[in-house]
Amino acid sequence: MAKGSKAGKRSGSKSKAKPKPAVRKRVPSRGGTAGRTKIKASKKPAKAAKGTGAPAAAAAESAKKSSFTKMAAPPPRLLRETRTTTAALALLEKGIKLIYQKEFKKARAELKSLLESYPAESEILARARSYLQICEREESVHRRPALGNEQIYTLGVMEHNRGDYEKAVAYFRNSLDKNQKSDHVYYSLAASLAMKGEGAEAIRNLRQAVELNEDNRVYAKNDSDFASLHGQKEFDDLVGWSPTSTGGQP
Repeated sequence: MAKGSKAGKRSGSKSKAKPKPAVRKRVPSRGGTAGRTKIKASKKPAKAAKGTGAPAAAAAESAKKSSFTKMAAPPPRLLRETRTTTAALALLEKGIKLIYQKEFKKARAELKSLLESYPAESEILARARSYLQICEREESVHRRPALGNEQIYTLGVMEHNRGDYEKAVAYFRNSLDKNQKSDHVYYSLAASLAMKGEGAEAIRNLRQAVELNEDNRVYAKNDSDFASLHGQKEFDDLVGWSPTSTGGQP
């Protein structure tokens, strides 16, 4: 019986699980750190490092404004005024106004006067030189090429045909200044002078044309532009009419 009871006890002990011993949590002491598993974050903000408080805030503020300050134009630089600054600025303003009026030649004269009269005004002179370059560029664009001698002569013929003998004479004389051996220019000048009623001057220039080219004698004899000279001995002799012919014509 004893053996049987012992076996029953053994089998009963195997079926029942032994309870686990309770685990005792270790509480750290106030002074030590053993057993500490977690440190709670402090609710107070961390202190900034020494010397980085106000300057750091200013840097952050300036960074916010950097996008705006980069686009802003720099303030205009003021001139260093001297006793001659006012007068120099007046000349510069006058030159600029003339440029806007497209009076480039007059503007160039004013700006050159500024450069010569106020050499100490370096800042104003720098501006004047830039405007002077504008004048020279615009003048070169609008400058007409010089007319050749034949072009001037052609303009004289056109004015003669229009009946503006004053302008024709001016063009022919301008052409002769460039070439004094052009017989056709002398001839045309004589014709315009005859139409103006300046007979003596007309005959003098016609004689010069005949000396350079004998053919002009024949042309003048049959040219109606010289009708006012018919009957004048000097003209008749020049063109070869007989003095016995009626009205100076054969």
